[in-house]
Amino acid sequence: MELPIEYRWLKAHRFEGFLPWWFIENPGQEGLRAEYQKETGEDFYPFARRQDFDDVAGFKVVNGEIQREVVSVHLTWAGKREVEGFPVKAVYKDIFEWLSQEVLPETADWVTEEDLADLEEENA
Repeated sequence: MELPIEYRWLKAHRFEGFLPWWFIENPGQEGLRAEYQKETGEDFYPFARRQDFDDVAGFKVVNGEIQREVVSVHLTWAGKREVEGFPVKAVYKDIFEWLSQEVLPETADWVTEEDLADLEEENA
């Protein structure tokens, strides 16, 4: 399955500096994908996780084809089909809409002088 060019472009730029979100080292992880399928009855190709919650982002998969739409979901890890309204998820038209509407606002909440000092020291 071919991934959207927007994803490949961001991956080539290492998708760094967007804590609490980070790219999954091996996108399409079967465990995350399988849990999403169990909980929703749908398919997606996970590519990012939020480090402090069970939030995962991935591309919608329809008829075995990866779409440009991004699903951001808070998995419940129930291991079975969830009740209506769960798991909580949002759908974005593409990875850039996901970045601008979800990732950047959450990253802004993580910006602190202390973390910046640590980063500057690591990169010195």
